[in-house]
Amino acid sequence: MKNIFKALILLVAGTMFLTSCHKDLDITYGMTLNSTTMWKDPSDLEQSVPGIYERLRNYFKADECNVFYLGEIRVGDYMWGPSLESLVQDNFKINCRKNRLSGSQTIGWSGLYSTIDQANAVIKYADKCHATPEKVKWALAQAYFARAYCYFWAGRIWGYCPINLLPVESNKQEECYPKQHTPAEVFAQVEEDIKKCEELADALGTSKYLGTKEALKMLEAEYALWMYRVQNGDKKKYLGMAKTALESIGISDKGLLPNYADVFNRTNKVNKEIVFALNNTATSAAGYQIYFCFPANLVQAEHQCNNGGEVPISATQWWSFSQTFVDVLKASEKAGDSRVATNLGYGPFASAADHHEITWCNKLLGDMSKAPIVRDNDLIYYRYALAVMMYAEVCYYNEDFFGAVAALNIIAKRAYGTEKYTSTVKADVLQALTDEYFLEFPAEGVIWFALIRLGQLEKYNPDIAPIKAKNPNYLLWPIAQGSINKNPENLKQVEGWY
Repeated sequence: MKNIFKALILLVAGTMFLTSCHKDLDITYGMTLNSTTMWKDPSDLEQSVPGIYERLRNYFKADECNVFYLGEIRVGDYMWGPSLESLVQDNFKINCRKNRLSGSQTIGWSGLYSTIDQANAVIKYADKCHATPEKVKWALAQAYFARAYCYFWAGRIWGYCPINLLPVESNKQEECYPKQHTPAEVFAQVEEDIKKCEELADALGTSKYLGTKEALKMLEAEYALWMYRVQNGDKKKYLGMAKTALESIGISDKGLLPNYADVFNRTNKVNKEIVFALNNTATSAAGYQIYFCFPANLVQAEHQCNNGGEVPISATQWWSFSQTFVDVLKASEKAGDSRVATNLGYGPFASAADHHEITWCNKLLGDMSKAPIVRDNDLIYYRYALAVMMYAEVCYYNEDFFGAVAALNIIAKRAYGTEKYTSTVKADVLQALTDEYFLEFPAEGVIWFALIRLGQLEKYNPDIAPIKAKNPNYLLWPIAQGSINKNPENLKQVEGWY
C-alpha cells in the first residue's frame, strides 16, 4: 500500500510540478520524483530507476519517434518504395527519397530529454534514500548507462543540442533554458557517462529491460566506432576501445539463437540473443510496426492476419520495401538465406483486380491473431548479432580481413547453413559487411548508421550527394522549430537546415 500511495504521489506531483519549465525541451514529468516529498527511503530509489526506462520506452515506442525513423528511412529508394495506397513516404516527416528535412517536419527530442531528466534525478538523490550501498550503486550505474545511451542518440541525430546534468526542480534553473553544445561536447559527455557506469558495472544486474554489463559494452563499442569513423577520433584509442569492449562480451556463435526467427518470437522475448530491449505488452502496445500493416479493405479477406492469413492488418499502410530491396532479399532467399521469410512478407494479396504484389517487414509485428494487430512485441535495441557485426567492422578497419571474414561467417552460417564468405580482398570484405547489415537488420534502426560508418551511404542513396555538397551537417536532423521558438536565445537551427 505504501508503494502504491507513493506511485500516486509520483504521478500527481509529476503532472503538476514545474509546468512552466518545459519551454525549451518540452520535458514531461509523468514519473519525476519531487525532492521535497520523495527520495526518503529505498523504495523511492527502486521506483525511480524503472521510471527512467519507462520514459525511454515511451519515447521510442511512438509511431514517429523511434529508431526506425531516426536510423533507417533515410536510406531512401534502395530500401523504401511506394506503399499500396500512395507515395506516403514522400510526405511523412521527411521526404526519404530525397532526404529533405526542415525544422517544421522533424522529430522532436522531448521524450529523450525527459529520460535524461529522470536519470539526472537518480544521480543527484541516489545516496539520499537510506538504501544499501549495493542498491545505490545499482541505481547510479543504471542512470549513467541510460544517460549515456540518450546522449549518444542525441549526438548522432541532432549533434548541436543541450547537455543537462541536473534534474529540473525549479523554473528558474538554467536547465529550463539550456545552452546548445557542439557534437564534440555531447559525445564527450557520452564517454564520461560510460566511464562512470563502468566503475559501477558489477552492480548493473541481469535484467535485459535495464542496463547490463553486456549492454554497456555494446554501447561503448558502438560509440567508439562512431567516434573513429564519423568524428575523426584517434584510431588506436577508439578501435582499441571497441575491440576490448566486444571481446569482453565474447565473439562466437554461442550468443546467437540457432534460428533467426526465434530472436523475434513474442512469446520468448528476452531470449539469449537479446542484450537490451524495452518491454511492450498488450496493454502498452505501440510502435512503428503499425505502418507496415495494411487496411483490411485493400487485402483479400483470406489473406488477412485475423483470418489466419499472412498480411498484418491495421488502419493505414505507410511503409513498403522498394522493389530493388525486395529483389535483393529474394535473391538472398534463393541462395539459401533463412532470414528472408522473417524479414520480408510479400505476395499478390491486394484486393484490387490485378492482385498485384504487396510487401511489408514481417518481423516485430506482434499478435497477428487480431485485426488491428496488437503490437506487443518488445522494442529491441541491442542483440548479440550486432556485437558480432561490429567486431567484423573493427577487424576490417584494422585491416585484419581474415578476422572480419571469420566474424561475418558467424552470422552467415546461421543464415545459410554454411560459411559463405571466403575472400579476404578488402573490397570484397567491405561489400560483405554492407550486405550482411542489410540482410540481418532490416527495420531495426541499424542500417543507416552502419552505412555511415562503412562509408557506403552515397552508394545506396545517391540523393545524399547534392545535399552533402551544400550542407556540412547533412547527416544530422534539424532541430524541431517548436523547440527553438521556446528557447530562441540559446537554441539555433543546425547549420545547413534553414
